[in-house]
Amino acid sequence: MNFPKISEEERRKMLAPPAGKVRMVLDTDTYNEIDDQFALSYALMSPERLQVEAVYAAPFSSGFFDRLLAKKTDQVTVPMTSDLKEGLEQSYQEIIKIFGMLEMDPAGKVFRGSEHYMTEKDVPVESDAARDLIKRVKESDETLYVVAIGEITNIASAILMEPEIIKKIVIVWLGGQPLYWPHTLEFNLGQDILASQVIFDSGVPLVLVPCMTVASHLTTTEAELAAKLKGKSKVGTYLADMVISQLSPEAADNMLSLFRLTYLQEVDDYDKFMKEDIPFHGMAPSRIIWDISTIGYMINPHWCPSTLVEAPYLTDDVRWKAGEKRHSIRVCNFVYRDGIFGDMFEKLGRAPK
Repeated sequence: MNFPKISEEERRKMLAPPAGKVRMVLDTDTYNEIDDQFALSYALMSPERLQVEAVYAAPFSSGFFDRLLAKKTDQVTVPMTSDLKEGLEQSYQEIIKIFGMLEMDPAGKVFRGSEHYMTEKDVPVESDAARDLIKRVKESDETLYVVAIGEITNIASAILMEPEIIKKIVIVWLGGQPLYWPHTLEFNLGQDILASQVIFDSGVPLVLVPCMTVASHLTTTEAELAAKLKGKSKVGTYLADMVISQLSPEAADNMLSLFRLTYLQEVDDYDKFMKEDIPFHGMAPSRIIWDISTIGYMINPHWCPSTLVEAPYLTDDVRWKAGEKRHSIRVCNFVYRDGIFGDMFEKLGRAPK
């Protein structure tokens, strides 16, 4: 497919850090993990910076991990549905629940997304979310930030339906791994590879927030959540209780095993190392709240220092390949967790009791 051309000068202007109050929509697989609920609540409670016009439910399923963990399921547990449509509906209902806790009206703002992944690279998946995104872009000349914290079928489909929208949107996506990583196996990017390739090949202005070594810094603990969120507001208590209920040495060990078998493949040379050779000494449980990285960037780009780089190609075997005379994208290189968490805790503490 031929996509509209954006000059490099215009692209650099669009990819400048957001300033002032900005329009945005949020695309989220809200029931997949607890981090989406944090990000949605944080965005909705930041009206001084973010005009959240719509929230799109993204689908999710365990399929990505099931493929990577074939014949290894005895080593790790993946606690999510294997049914993509069920994941979509769970996300939609969870968005409605968060709006209710914040005493905000979701009418006309929450839309269901794709019921399946793309099966051909140039063929979009119809959804209410994709159609609403196109409509909002067409109705205004202002740049619309499309903040994505799940797999990206909804947004890629909208671009394929109406390629001209890439001239008026900036995508901020938590997806993939750093460009120096030996692969880019990651849940958001890896579920729908075709849709992810559309994002990198279309030339749409993109801010990429990698997962490991960047968003992975955003950890929190039971003690911090109990002190900063629990009892402060309805949504604060809900979020704190959800995370705390999932924290245990066993859960932390399971997450380490999941990372070792997926995201951390090829990042060591321990070919003969067996995890079982080292006795279990316990864990100090924490939880990564990945998705608030994107909201942190939108609110204060200094918390997420980033640089312009040449867009890589995303290969079919889920690796980065250096481009040649490719367009620029912005890549976040770090997140300052204290700034993001501090701002979020203060705002969620002001939510309805």
